[in-house]
Amino acid sequence: MIAPVTDFYFAYGSNMGRSRLEERIGSVEPVGAACLEGFRLVFNKPSKDGSGKANLVSAQGSVAWGVVWRIGYDRWSALDPFEPGYQRIVLQARTRADAAVRVGVYLHPATGRDIPPFDWYIDHLIVGAREHALPQDWLDALILVRGRAHPTRPSET
Repeated sequence: MIAPVTDFYFAYGSNMGRSRLEERIGSVEPVGAACLEGFRLVFNKPSKDGSGKANLVSAQGSVAWGVVWRIGYDRWSALDPFEPGYQRIVLQARTRADAAVRVGVYLHPATGRDIPPFDWYIDHLIVGAREHALPQDWLDALILVRGRAHPTRPSET
């Protein structure tokens, strides 16, 4: 992992929702909805439970939406253990107000096809998207993924 050069974290997966992120690293401050230009959301990061986790891949002309959080330098070490296999890098996100902000983001080098995620996992993304009023077409796409997700395993309810 590289040391971040920013206090800002771009969440595009299950950490978009405040309660999920605060459960993991304590109090956070939302900056708001933002996007990364030139990236596309996929679910190709294999998880140890056999499901797919969210990932961003380079895709010219695409835009990936998420949430920017102000977390502070000291919080990255608390967040890293929840992102196994991902690499933390710094990119430039664009807020709804068209402001550029340097953000830390976790990306995985996976190159394979999408792996169906579990329904409970996609529910976290949907909650975060609604909480931060991400674009309706983004929310609609997440709901479509939810329709193709694996049902929750009884031990994970």
